[in-house]
Amino acid sequence: PEQVDVKYALPSAQSYLGYTVGNQLSLVGGFWGQYWTQGPNASQYAALDQYVYNSTEADRPWSALYAGTLKDLDFIYKAGQTDVTKKNYAAIARILQAYTYQVITDAWGDVPFTESLQGDKQLVSPRFDNQEAVYDGILAAIDEGLAMLDDAQPTPHSDDLIFNGDLFLWYEFANTLKLKVLLRQSDIRPSVAQTGIAEMFANGELFLEQDAKLFYNDVRFQQSPLYTTANALGTSSNIFASATLVDYMAGTNDERLADYFDANGGGQIVGLAQGSGKLLGGNQTDDTWSRPTEQIIGATAATTLISVAESDFLQAEAIARGWGSGDDEAAYYAGIEASWANWAGASAGDVATFEAGTGVVYPTGGTQQDKLTAIFTQKWVAMGGNQNFEGWTEWRRTGIPTFSPSATSVLGGNSFPARLVYPTDEVTSNVNFPGIKTVSEKMWWDVN
Repeated sequence: PEQVDVKYALPSAQSYLGYTVGNQLSLVGGFWGQYWTQGPNASQYAALDQYVYNSTEADRPWSALYAGTLKDLDFIYKAGQTDVTKKNYAAIARILQAYTYQVITDAWGDVPFTESLQGDKQLVSPRFDNQEAVYDGILAAIDEGLAMLDDAQPTPHSDDLIFNGDLFLWYEFANTLKLKVLLRQSDIRPSVAQTGIAEMFANGELFLEQDAKLFYNDVRFQQSPLYTTANALGTSSNIFASATLVDYMAGTNDERLADYFDANGGGQIVGLAQGSGKLLGGNQTDDTWSRPTEQIIGATAATTLISVAESDFLQAEAIARGWGSGDDEAAYYAGIEASWANWAGASAGDVATFEAGTGVVYPTGGTQQDKLTAIFTQKWVAMGGNQNFEGWTEWRRTGIPTFSPSATSVLGGNSFPARLVYPTDEVTSNVNFPGIKTVSEKMWWDVN
C-alpha cells in the first residue's frame, strides 16, 4: 500500500528489529561471546565455532535492519515532520533508528548512514561513512528524538510493542542508549565520552528502570524468532552450553546457571569446551552436556534490546571511571539484582550471599581497573543467552573476561572474530563498496 498509518508501521519496524537482534545476531553473539558452542552430533553452527562467517550469511540481517526496520522507522519519522499528532511516533522512531544504526555499525564497522534509505530517490549505491561519523550521527539522532517527545500530543498504545506508548520509558531508554554509545568510545575518544557522560549526570538524567523487550506467544507465527529457527532445523543437537560460561558461573555459585541451562542426562549442568564438539569423534551422547533452557530459547523467550541490568552496569562503569556522580558499588549490585529478578530460579535464591562471594563482591578498596573488571564480568554473565550480541560487543570493547580461542578456530594464534563481514549484496551491487573486511579486523572503538 502507498498510504500506511504509522500505527501499523511502528510494530512492523519493531518486529523486524526483534527478529534480527533475537535471531541471527543472537546466534553470532552466543557463539563468539562464548555463551554457546556447537554440539558434536550436528553442524549447523560449526562454522561460527571456527570463526567463519561468509558474506551470504550477512545478506539477511543487513537487509532486515536497513530495508525492514530502518526504512519503516524513516517513514514514521518523516510523517511526524508534517503532522504534529504523529510527533511522538516520530520521536520513538528516531530513538529506535539510533539504536538500530548502533547495532549495524557495531556489527559491520563503516556502513551507509548519511546516504542510506534513499532508494526511492534512485540513490542505490550509498557511500559508507566511517564508524566515528556514524557514532556522532547516532548521538545527534538520540538528542533529536529526546527533544521531540511531547506529552501534549497523542501517543502510541498497543501498537508500540516495547513500551505500550509510555513516553517516560522511551525517555529513559534514549538516555540509557546515549550512555552506552558514549561508553563504547571510552578507550578511543575518552574526552568525548567523559564530557557527554558528565553532562548527563550533571543534568540529573534518568536511566532505564524497565527492560526494553519484545514478547512472543506460543502460537504459530508469533513465537520467538530463535525458537522458530531451531524448530525449522529439526534438531536439538546444535546449541550447547559453553564451558567458558558454565565453569565461571559454577565457580561463583551463581544460581542463574540453572535458568540458563538444563541439566544433562546425569542431572548436572556441564558445558562443552568452546569449539571442541566437532573434534570429539565417534558416537557422542548429546545428554553428556547441557542445552539452553526454555527461558532462553523457548517459544515465548523475549528479545531484549536494553535491560535494567545493562542500564545499572553502564551507570556503575561511568561512576567508577569518575565521569558520573553516585555510588558505583550500589549500581553494580543493582545490576546483579536486576538480572537475578528476571530468572525463575535465581529470583527465589539468595542473591546477598552470591554478591558477598569470592570473585563477585565489589572491590571497593581496589583500583579503578579492579572495579571495571568486576563490572564487565558481571555484565557479561547477565547478558548470557538473552543479550548475546551486546555481550559479545562489550567483550570486544573490554576484553573481559579472558577467553581462550575456540578449539576449531581458523584464525590461528590468540585471534578472535571482531566483526561480521559485509553482505554479498553490498559487495556486488554498491559501486561505493569500500572493500572486503575479514572477521578479525577490529572496530574503530576496539583498541584493546
